[in-house]
Amino acid sequence: MSGIRTQQDEQNVRLRNGLIPALLLCLMALFMMSPAFADDAPDQDSLIAVPATVVSDNALNSLEASIRNVYQARIDVKKATGIHKITVNELAQQAAADEVSAQGMVSKLEPYEKTYKNLLDVLGTAPAKDMPSEPASITRQRQMILQAQGDLHSRLMRARLYALEAHALAEILSQRTDAVQQALLLQSFASPVTPTFWLNVSNEFSATEQSLLTLYSETLRTVTQDLLGWRIARLLGALVASGCLITAPFFLLRQIRRAAARVLPDARLRRVTAAAVFAPLCLLCATLSAAALWLGLTGGDMPDGSALASMASRISTQIPLVGFILGAGFATLSPTNPDWRVLPISDNAAKALRSHVVWFALLIFFRGALRYFDMEAGLGQTTVQLLDAGFILLAAPLLLSIPLQIERHPAPIAEGGVVRQSMLGRVTRVLLSLVSVFSIIAMLIGYIPLGYTILSWVCSMIITLFGLALIYLLVNDFSKTELLSTGRIGRYFVSMGVPDRIIDQMMTVMSGLFSVFLLFVAVAVAQSGGDFDFDVISGNIGKVVLGQSIGGVTLSFDVLLKCLVIPIAGHYFIKIVRRWLTKRLFPTTTLDKGGQTSILTIFTYASWIGIILIVMSSIGVTVSSMTWVVSALSVGIGFGLQSIVQNFVSGIILLAERPVTIGDLVEIGGKTGDIRRISVRSTDIGLSDGSTLIVPNSQFITSSVRNATFGRPSGAMSFTIAFPLGTDLSKSIPVMAEALEKVDGLLTTPLPSVTIADIQFDRVIVKVSGRTSSPRSVDGIANKARLAVWDALEKNGIVASKESSG
Repeated sequence: MSGIRTQQDEQNVRLRNGLIPALLLCLMALFMMSPAFADDAPDQDSLIAVPATVVSDNALNSLEASIRNVYQARIDVKKATGIHKITVNELAQQAAADEVSAQGMVSKLEPYEKTYKNLLDVLGTAPAKDMPSEPASITRQRQMILQAQGDLHSRLMRARLYALEAHALAEILSQRTDAVQQALLLQSFASPVTPTFWLNVSNEFSATEQSLLTLYSETLRTVTQDLLGWRIARLLGALVASGCLITAPFFLLRQIRRAAARVLPDARLRRVTAAAVFAPLCLLCATLSAAALWLGLTGGDMPDGSALASMASRISTQIPLVGFILGAGFATLSPTNPDWRVLPISDNAAKALRSHVVWFALLIFFRGALRYFDMEAGLGQTTVQLLDAGFILLAAPLLLSIPLQIERHPAPIAEGGVVRQSMLGRVTRVLLSLVSVFSIIAMLIGYIPLGYTILSWVCSMIITLFGLALIYLLVNDFSKTELLSTGRIGRYFVSMGVPDRIIDQMMTVMSGLFSVFLLFVAVAVAQSGGDFDFDVISGNIGKVVLGQSIGGVTLSFDVLLKCLVIPIAGHYFIKIVRRWLTKRLFPTTTLDKGGQTSILTIFTYASWIGIILIVMSSIGVTVSSMTWVVSALSVGIGFGLQSIVQNFVSGIILLAERPVTIGDLVEIGGKTGDIRRISVRSTDIGLSDGSTLIVPNSQFITSSVRNATFGRPSGAMSFTIAFPLGTDLSKSIPVMAEALEKVDGLLTTPLPSVTIADIQFDRVIVKVSGRTSSPRSVDGIANKARLAVWDALEKNGIVASKESSG
């Protein structure tokens, strides 16, 4: 039997040894049959693909060439003199795009590292010389995988190297851009009031004339072509569509106000809502109107490199701002309908500022044209400075005139009222005046780029702050009017059972967070230089809102939101768990009140410690960054915080060991009372006169404490009576024992006792003792017992010479 079993085992081993290679051969056959390993395999990203089909050599070579071109262009820009900052910006954008492309290649290649490793683990290592040889197909398959793995490592290394090079180039070019901008900002030119300035303009007239003629000829040729054949119909249609889009919002303003009057209550919310809807509508219509006019002129086939297309691209970035300024300005001023006016100004001031809105809109439109002439028209430097000086002469008087008009036409004073100007309004007027005067002085002394940049930035911030203020008023008024517990939506939540206090607190917190978010957006726009570049602004918002590390600590709106939400959520979590422990768990246990209180206190403090650690982790504060805090605390503990730490540790010991608990009757320092609360620093003891004695926890550890209720809930009562030597004790003791049995409050188990405590020269001392149900009732029951004993002795003719209590 053993021989047969041995033969069967050998057959099983041979079968198993033959089955495993067969399965491997099937797997490798499927692997080889996959399109990825075929010679004519198409480019595809399959599970087991060749690296060349994931990231081709052409893609890597193109990326390498692009990075090399950026690097060479950076060197040329560095060596060149008078190169414009737009070149550096374009190179920085190209370097950033190359970095993104390289990172994409890395993300595509990295998953195949594990795939090839798993395949090699299945195949195993090649057999040694003295071991049986493996099938040729497995050897061939291992060689193919090893070759693909080597190719993968080579391509992955190149992609990672290109990502690092592109990132380094982007950082260098970013610094170069800042340096160029600062150099141009502080560059001094000849003053416009000197002959030298105009002589330079005259010398550059030929180049200026050539640039303007190029722009004029392209515009004339485009318009002339539109006047031929069917294109004139396209142009007329575009003009009609553009005109309709421009005038449409002003016809819809009345309908918007009617809808707001029907839906919203008669308050500022109604006016702000109408303005907040009308301003974006004007922005959209202005953008669509400009797009329709451009399509009507060019048909969409204007080459990108033409002067007309370049100028149109610059102006198109300002068209939405122009629409927003006109819509928001007329809606908030409402010169002809004061009932819909948002700004608290007089009628005369609103009418006077109406022209300033148009002036400001044209100024923003002019700024778009200036950017074309500054960067792409090829004008001379002095001619560019002449145009920028023109912008300063248009913008500075406007900024000076706006506060003057408000002061010249003050709001009417109500009867018995006093007009008080807000501090923010006064500061704003002073700043606008200072900026205007400073820009004009900078222009006159030759620092035209400085004055132009400051005024351009101020104009952009005015638009930004005006739009954000409109959004803030809309959200704030809507939350106060509708979302609070007194509003329509708030009353709905109240009817669902949500407390009024919770609704009001939540709306207040949300309104505050939204205000902080708007402040961060304003900071992000201010950091962008006032260009309203969406990519730059979104990047700045991402840095400010999603995180920016300063000294290892992350400061952002995201972190601020976490620091606010985590403690609030933790507070309600602790509250829910405490309620569940108190209402559900503790009633099913035998824990006394003191034990329950200790568990709840330890849980609360431990939970808050965890919440604080989570908040610190969100900020980025680690144990290593807190080393200096720990060092400072150690010094402080050694000097001034020793007693605080001692009380804290004593509180933890009291909560853990529970020598005293809430409800115990204790005596400490000559004071007796009930323990009402135990915290980690002190313990509150309620005295008999109604006051509270606050005792540091360290005294319960370092001094003697009498706990009358520790381990036994009953109390002990005793007092003594002195009888003369001639007293019949055999009669008096049973009388007193019988009287004690009738005293209400004395326990019958054990029975009260009357014993002879002492025999002295002239008297006999008798001790009366008993047990009460609670230590707190000892004094009252002892008084009842004394009266009962006295009455019994008096009725039986036994005279007591003296009574004393102990």
